[in-house]
Amino acid sequence: MKQSVEKGKTLLVDGPACIKLCSGAMRAFGAQIKIGEHIIVRVGKRIPFEATEDSQIEMLLGNSASFLLIDEDPIPQSWKEAVSTMLSSNKGAETIMVLGGIDSGKTSFCNYLANTALSLGRSVSLIDGDLGQSDVGPPGTVGLSIIKKPIVDPFNLKPDHVIFIGVTSPYTAVKSIIESLVDLKAKAIDLGSNFVIINTDGWVEGAGAVEYKLNLIRMVKPDFIVAIQGNSELKPIIGSLSGLEEVLIIDVPKNIKKRDRETRKIIRESSYKKYLKDGKIRSYPLSWITVDGNLELKGRNDQFLKKRLEEIVGNKIIYCENMGSQIILVLKRESTLSDEENAKLNAEFKKPIRILREGDERGLLVSLEDNEGRFLGIGTICSVDYDRSVLKVYTNVNGPASRVHVGRIRLDEKGNEVEVIARSQ
Repeated sequence: MKQSVEKGKTLLVDGPACIKLCSGAMRAFGAQIKIGEHIIVRVGKRIPFEATEDSQIEMLLGNSASFLLIDEDPIPQSWKEAVSTMLSSNKGAETIMVLGGIDSGKTSFCNYLANTALSLGRSVSLIDGDLGQSDVGPPGTVGLSIIKKPIVDPFNLKPDHVIFIGVTSPYTAVKSIIESLVDLKAKAIDLGSNFVIINTDGWVEGAGAVEYKLNLIRMVKPDFIVAIQGNSELKPIIGSLSGLEEVLIIDVPKNIKKRDRETRKIIRESSYKKYLKDGKIRSYPLSWITVDGNLELKGRNDQFLKKRLEEIVGNKIIYCENMGSQIILVLKRESTLSDEENAKLNAEFKKPIRILREGDERGLLVSLEDNEGRFLGIGTICSVDYDRSVLKVYTNVNGPASRVHVGRIRLDEKGNEVEVIARSQ
């Protein structure tokens, strides 16, 4: 369908939709839309198309898509003032950290800030620290992208560096996230960025969230903190700062899109599928790679240890390995251990015994890395062949990998999220 948009009006489009500018002039988050350009609006996303001239667009709307014509500027005045303040400072290489709750407009603000900085000749990079709704890199990761041209949706950016965390919520991975964001900031500066934007997750309420964000600020040392606040949800964080940090408080946009848990899951699943596209099942001998994270294996099935274990639990074991700090014990698929058997094992070995069942590994999301620890891509575990000591992974990573880091996210064969394991099983 075709839609006319008068100069000064804004078309809000909720995906899934495809928009093509036929005539006139429009922009989204400060990025100029070219005539004939197709803009995809993803499921669960809202993009404001602001007409700077009388314009005509063509829209293809999918199921549940919608649009609304509004007679106002989609960029709040407080956003413009904050961006002006940051871009007029003379601090040299600058780091901006953006804080806000869930669906507060953090990504939209980062887009607008990046586009404006880019238009003024800054060397801009975007670091995405939101594990669950990551745009730069797949879910369960933090990512860095050097911005070369204006962006409408950062999902289309090519990551320059990705660090795999392996969960979708920050609660159990605070230390890893902080260390990773510090690392990515250093990489951005090494790559020549003088304007580093760090988007954070929406966990801001509660004592744990406050401590996490304060530690993140202390370690990253941003030059500016942008706080997107609707009511007073960020007050405990802002009120606990040392006072040396420069904090800019801005408004949550009036027309922000709120997403329920299911929609956020759908967005994650589309990202898994993007990063697993054209994958194949590849086999990695355990003796050639390091397997760590939520599953640790070296491929050394200890027959002497297995015999000792079988004296206690019987013919239930298909694999066992002494890892030094713990014993890995893999049972046949339907086998279980009684309380008495568990007690005997603990009394006999005096070290932690991690009990797995054949097939527990299936569907777990992994990161494949090279011998220098660089992220190559993601995959999902198909199986472990314990007899041949081979790990089978579905991935689009070509060539060798030196490390397979196993996360706690489990996907089905279609790339849909089945569960996120709260802790090692």
